[in-house]
Amino acid sequence: MTREDLARFRGLDIDFEAIGLMEDNDPARYFCDPVDLEPVGRIGCDGVHFILLPGDERVFCVDPAMGEEGKYVLPVAGDFREFLSFVLFCRDANPISQIWWMDEARFRQLLREDAENTWPGSDEYFARTEAALAAITETFGLAPADPFERVKDMQAGFDPSILHFSDEYYL
Repeated sequence: MTREDLARFRGLDIDFEAIGLMEDNDPARYFCDPVDLEPVGRIGCDGVHFILLPGDERVFCVDPAMGEEGKYVLPVAGDFREFLSFVLFCRDANPISQIWWMDEARFRQLLREDAENTWPGSDEYFARTEAALAAITETFGLAPADPFERVKDMQAGFDPSILHFSDEYYL
C-alpha cells in the first residue's frame, strides 16, 4: 500500500517544496544511501531525503550531513500514510528529519519557531503550504499525528544491520 500511496501522492497537483518533499529524481547518491533505496522526497537542504526500502513499508530518513555511523539512515514512520500524518502535524517534512537528535522540548520549540517565521513573500509560500496540506488531507483522509514519541520509539529499536550500503560507505 505504501508504494501505491506514494504514487498517488506524487500525482497530486501541489507544491511539494512547500512541505519539504521535493521530488528526488537526482541519480547522484550519497555514500550513506542504502544501495536498494526508492526515493520519497528531499527537503532541499544538506542532502536530507526520505526513502523506502524493498520489502519494507517504513519510511526512512537519510541525513548525510548531520548523521553519524549507525544513524545516517533511520526510520521515521511505519508506512507512507503515517509519514504524511506527521507532515500534516509538522506542516513540513524537515522537523521529522531532525527528531533523532532532539529532545522533546527542542522539537516543540522548532515547531513554534517554524510557525512564527515570516519573510518577504511568506504569505504566498504559506498559501502554497496550506493548499498542499489540504490536498493531502482530502486525498488520503488523514488527520495530523504528533510524530515525536512514535519516531523516537522506532529509532530506539532500529537495527541498522538490515541496511545494505555500497563499498563507499565502508571507506
